[in-house]
Amino acid sequence: LLLRVLSKAKASARSASCKNHLRQMGMALKMYVYDHQNKYPHYLGPAGPSYGDVTGQGGRAVGLIYWSSKLFPYCALSWTNTAYHCPGYKGKLKGPYLRGSIERLGSYAHNAAGVRTDDRANENFGLGPVVFWKSALESYVPAVSEAQVSVPSEMLAIGDSLMKVDMEGASDFWRCGGPFSSDLAASPYVLRHGKNHNQLYCDGHVSAMSPSILFDPSKTALLWNFDHQPHSELWKP
Repeated sequence: LLLRVLSKAKASARSASCKNHLRQMGMALKMYVYDHQNKYPHYLGPAGPSYGDVTGQGGRAVGLIYWSSKLFPYCALSWTNTAYHCPGYKGKLKGPYLRGSIERLGSYAHNAAGVRTDDRANENFGLGPVVFWKSALESYVPAVSEAQVSVPSEMLAIGDSLMKVDMEGASDFWRCGGPFSSDLAASPYVLRHGKNHNQLYCDGHVSAMSPSILFDPSKTALLWNFDHQPHSELWKP
């Protein structure tokens, strides 16, 4: 009984620390937006200082800067610093990884693509994917502005990344749905602090939700897309 109580207390402390990290990141995100024509950073955007962070590698991604580096002037911890991450995260911190992917592994993720459970989908309703990605209209996906976010209090910005059993780490490229196309689809989520994951919203508040709900587009699609629409056409059949 005592062990269960201690376990819950530790989980609660980790969650509180995680939420504090996200609140600081939320303030940094707001300051970045105010300093950049009221636009959110791309997941991987225009070149600039990396502040010791890993930069994009391969093809057009060379030298491009990850979203976390964009926040560094306002929240001076680099992605490689363990103090930046959720204390309950036990996966690896590294990147880019896997077949030259531009994604990194870590505890927090940027809402880059919104609801997009199919890797072949080329529409993005998150805060901004890779700067050179194109939409269905073959135009480059621009940075999302504050004005485009229909309901800031119900729009996810940054949060605990998706990780399942047997994964070496969690991707910092956040979207609703993956990994749906692999054997991991039915695997249980790795929980970090109790039964819930923590999320930062565009208005700056932090909340918690079960990952089984958070990553289910039938339940949370509106929270992932800046136009507050479900876009069920992007859900995998």
